[in-house]
Amino acid sequence: MAYQIFNTDEIDHQQCYRLLIGSIVPRPIAWVSSLDADGVPNLAPFSFFSIASHYPPLVTLAVGEREKHLKDTSSNISTTKGYVIHTVTDGWEQQMNASAANYEAGQNEFDEIGIDTMPADLVDAPRIKDCPVAMECTFEQMIEFGDEWKTHLVIGRVLRWHVREDLILDDKYINPQTLNPVGRLGGPRYCRVNDIYEIKAPYIQPDVAHPNDPAE
Repeated sequence: MAYQIFNTDEIDHQQCYRLLIGSIVPRPIAWVSSLDADGVPNLAPFSFFSIASHYPPLVTLAVGEREKHLKDTSSNISTTKGYVIHTVTDGWEQQMNASAANYEAGQNEFDEIGIDTMPADLVDAPRIKDCPVAMECTFEQMIEFGDEWKTHLVIGRVLRWHVREDLILDDKYINPQTLNPVGRLGGPRYCRVNDIYEIKAPYIQPDVAHPNDPAE
């Protein structure tokens, strides 16, 4: 079988992007609500999204630039500190995609798209009403990468989860079968989680025992 080789020092940032989003799949989507310094809400999706630490619960968003400036989301989070990450599930994908449009700073995406909100408990940024899973977060730090093309890695701490009751298994797990999350693939492509199966891990997982406790 023949392979095509791509060396990163021989390709531009666009081809790096194409290969990354085609190789690292599927990616979860963080649907992020934030507030600017004037209290105007913002809503945008990011699939460069992951876990940095499970305890403390830290999550990361990698946010690119827009016209050589911080995007609204990274600017808002670093300024007003509190934000909410929502899990994108089946039925919400069209509104999520609409919120990715290049709205001007100070525009309220919730109003533009017609998404209802409700107050969060611990942060000022709003929650999406009826979204199945929401995480209230507070800003921890931001790390800048790159020169000509900059990316800002936003690290936040999860303060509180809101999980719809019918999604909870055994009072502790989120049921992926009923959650129906949407994943991001390369290009304009997404996926639904339709085929879920289990493989027993060859080690005791952190949700069962502490990995640093020899007694466990």
